[in-house]
Amino acid sequence: MKRMLITLSSAVLAFSLAGTASASTAVKSQSVKVILEDKVVDFGADLVVTKGKTFVEYKALLKQLGYETEFDQSLRTIYAEAEEMELQFSVGGDVAFVNGLTLPSTGEVIEQNGKTLVGLRFAGALTNHDVEWDNKAKSITLSYSGPSAQEKAAVYEVFNKMLLIEAAGDAQGLKDLMAEDTVMDIASVSEGWKTTKTKTKIEKLAIQSYSDTSVVVVLVEDTSKVSGGFFPDNKSQTRYTLHKDKAGSWKIYSIEVLAQQYTNIPGLFEQKATIPETENTSIRKIFDDQIKAANEQNVDAYVATLVDFAEKETLKTTLTDLFKSTTMNITAEKWAIVEYNGSDKAKLLVSTLNEVETGGTKSQNRAIILNDAEKVNGKWLLKAEAVLLSNEQL
Repeated sequence: MKRMLITLSSAVLAFSLAGTASASTAVKSQSVKVILEDKVVDFGADLVVTKGKTFVEYKALLKQLGYETEFDQSLRTIYAEAEEMELQFSVGGDVAFVNGLTLPSTGEVIEQNGKTLVGLRFAGALTNHDVEWDNKAKSITLSYSGPSAQEKAAVYEVFNKMLLIEAAGDAQGLKDLMAEDTVMDIASVSEGWKTTKTKTKIEKLAIQSYSDTSVVVVLVEDTSKVSGGFFPDNKSQTRYTLHKDKAGSWKIYSIEVLAQQYTNIPGLFEQKATIPETENTSIRKIFDDQIKAANEQNVDAYVATLVDFAEKETLKTTLTDLFKSTTMNITAEKWAIVEYNGSDKAKLLVSTLNEVETGGTKSQNRAIILNDAEKVNGKWLLKAEAVLLSNEQL
C-alpha cells in the first residue's frame, strides 16, 4: 500500500472529540449496537467501552468502512486507504493525518488485551462519518457525511477541464476556470503557454475538505514538456483550493505546490537555447567569477557578480559569517544556456561539484542549479536567487 505524503505545514483542525457514551452512564460493551448506513454491525469482542468511550479494533472497523489497512509494528502506526482517502494514526499519538491534513488524536488510539483500538467517534471524524449516540437504545450510528458522488463529479470536472485547456493552450479557457477572487497570476501562466507546451497526467486526486462554498483537493501530477521552450519535467504534490462562483460552479482560487521532484535532470542540459557565442561566453565568465569569489571567500567579488537588489548588505553579512566557518571548492561540471530572449535576459543551467569543510567535517555533493542572468549597462550579471533542482550527496 502506498503510504501518504505528510505535509507538516498543514493546519491543525481544532474540534471536540467527545465520547460516544456519557461517562456517567455505565454501559457494557455487549449491549452497545453499532449501526453503519442503516445496517447493524456486530463487532463482538472487538468492541470495548472504557472510561465512557467506545473503541473498536481498528482493522475490523476500517474494513467495514471500506478501507485497506497496514500496521507498522516498529512505529506502532496504522496506515489506511480507501478511494480518495489516506489515513495515518499511531498508538498513543497526538496527531493523525487525513489526506495530509492533521487532526488531534490524543487518547483516541490505544492498546488493550493485545488489540489496537480506535475511538469510534474519532474514526468517524477521520472517515467523514457523523456519529450519533442514542442513550435509550444504547446504539451508535455512523452516517457518511462527505461529498456525494454527484458533488465529487462536479469537483473532478474542474480538473478534466484543466487538462483539456492545457492541451489546447487555451489562455481564455484558463481565465474562465479561475474564481473571481483568485490569487493566481493568470497572465504569467498564459505567457508561459505561448512558448512551451506541456502535458500533465493526474496520478492521484484526493478531496481534503469539502463544504458548500470551498473545496480543498490534493493532486499528484506528472507534467512533461511536449514542445517549445525550456521546461523541467516534474512530479508534484499540489493543493488546489476551489471556490463556487455565482452560478454554483467550482473555480480555482489558489494552487500551492507542496512537494516537487524533477524527473529528467540529465535531459535538461539538452534543452539548449540559441545564443550568440559572445553572449554565451560573457555569461559563463560571470558565473566563473562567482565560483572563484566563493572559493576564495571574497565577499565583495561575489556580490559584484549579482544584479543589484535591496538585501545586498544582508547577503554580505551572511557570506562573511559563512566564510568564517566554512571553506569550499566549487567546480562547474556541465553548463547550458536554456533560455535567451535575444537581448538582455537568459537562464543558465549548471551542474556543480562542491567540496565543503565545516568544523573539520568534509562533505561532497553535486548540485544542479537554474539561475537567471540579466544584462545591465552592457554587462551580464546573475540574479541573487537561484533554483536548486537537485542536490546529491556523494
